[in-house]
Amino acid sequence: MKSYLARPALALAVSLALASCGGGGGKETFPVKVTVSGVQFPGLVLTTNGMEVSVPVPAKAGDPVVVTFPNGLDYGTYYDVVPKGGTASSKTGSQPAHQTCVTAGAPREYGTAGQTASIESAHTPAIEVFYNCSIKSFPLGGNVTGLTSGNLTLINGSNGGQITVAGSTTTSPLPFTLPVPVQFGASYGVSVLTQPDGFTCTVANGTGEMKDAQEAAGGVKDVAVNCTPNTP
Repeated sequence: MKSYLARPALALAVSLALASCGGGGGKETFPVKVTVSGVQFPGLVLTTNGMEVSVPVPAKAGDPVVVTFPNGLDYGTYYDVVPKGGTASSKTGSQPAHQTCVTAGAPREYGTAGQTASIESAHTPAIEVFYNCSIKSFPLGGNVTGLTSGNLTLINGSNGGQITVAGSTTTSPLPFTLPVPVQFGASYGVSVLTQPDGFTCTVANGTGEMKDAQEAAGGVKDVAVNCTPNTP
């Protein structure tokens, strides 16, 4: 008789012990929180585990944006937070207009819930992922015609880099691309820094702003520099 009474008591004790250790059958869940820095244009959509979340433009330019996926993930669940339709490293998918967003290193965008979670507070463990967004840049260049000798140096503004084009009697026109690409929305201004010996060179189509049309064309390619021999 005593053995029959001991079994229910033992089962109750085990059940209470499991409950006190969190082993009552439920799994701990972890919210997936993403901090995005540098976003200036709409269009970034992040996804993981069948969920997606749109990243809004911050009310104050330069502020980071924090978004959280609608559902938490159970302990041990694999996750990979990527732009919708792309990957974290390929710079593809639902990116913002005129920008590219990539993960900002550790902690990584992928992992296993519970093993890579950080502690926001004593009671709220969370999976944290960080993305940085940068403005796209595009090449600035064109062609030099009429330069058969000497060296022509072109410059873009005060900090957009410079390039020296050597004259040639066999090649015309002479293509060039400035060494520093121009960010979307930025102005550019190509001018002659140093005239070649014996020639005077002038620039056409050298000023403007890198906007939608230039982005669609893959940059500016129509800066025209015409060089004519100096009259003795």
